[in-house]
Amino acid sequence: MTDYQKPPYDYRPINALPYWDVIGEFITSAVTETAAATGREERSLYPAAVAFVLWCWQSRGTPLERKRIFRRATVEEFIHLAMTRYTKGSRATHRATLWLMIENLNPADMNRSRRPISRSTPTKPYSTSEVAALYSWATSQGTEHRRRDAIALLALGLGAGLASRELLGVRVRDLDTRTGRIQVIVWEGRPRVVPLRPDWERPLRRILDDLQPEDWLFRPGRLSATSGQVTDFLLRARTDLDVRPSRMRATWLLDHLLSGTPPQELLRISGLKNLAALDKLAIFTPRTGVIPPFPESLTKKL
Repeated sequence: MTDYQKPPYDYRPINALPYWDVIGEFITSAVTETAAATGREERSLYPAAVAFVLWCWQSRGTPLERKRIFRRATVEEFIHLAMTRYTKGSRATHRATLWLMIENLNPADMNRSRRPISRSTPTKPYSTSEVAALYSWATSQGTEHRRRDAIALLALGLGAGLASRELLGVRVRDLDTRTGRIQVIVWEGRPRVVPLRPDWERPLRRILDDLQPEDWLFRPGRLSATSGQVTDFLLRARTDLDVRPSRMRATWLLDHLLSGTPPQELLRISGLKNLAALDKLAIFTPRTGVIPPFPESLTKKL
């Protein structure tokens, strides 16, 4: 009699399916390794792993690296920010599962004396053709509400460089048009006034007629602003495009650098505290791949 070999578990993540070609191999490897080490069934690990990794990659812009994703602090952030609609029992189950995965995939995180993690590769900005594809995606959504929300998402991400948590907090009343140009007022986290890039003014103005001053600009009608709301919207879009606010912000930053926005001004409107984040974008500049050096006196001041 030959030994029976159990076939590998074939998990089909419906909600994450549009992104499975990107994140699937990373998740499957993590689940398979954890299951082999602990004796847990793979099917019991997948739900928490998929939801967590998708949120890290899409909402936080975290690279698909084990030491960057499988961390206790990141798990706690996920539980408290992305699982607000879940029951206490479900949150506890996901936490226990993810902590088990951390113990096996990134054991160094279980003690506080671990060495600092080296700087990761920066998020890649969109190309001109990719931005055009995103705009086409937005305008071809199935309903007027979804088209409006998609345009708002792109305008706040590509036009104002807002992070996910920031664009979720913008209401119509936070758009200042008194000068004839649109400026976005960010009130929480990193308060600032951000001038909208000119190429996004017309698309944004087109959707304002249907909104009231107190409405959220993105997904009006919701009762609160939680990080998972961007992910929820994108999951329902069923697109093969890589639609991420973190890449939109990187694109916005690079556009400003290439158009000659002074570093001090870019730090002010972006909410960044130092030049390090701008330096990391140098590899994406054309030809030489080098951003002109900032004045030493400015670097010291900042």
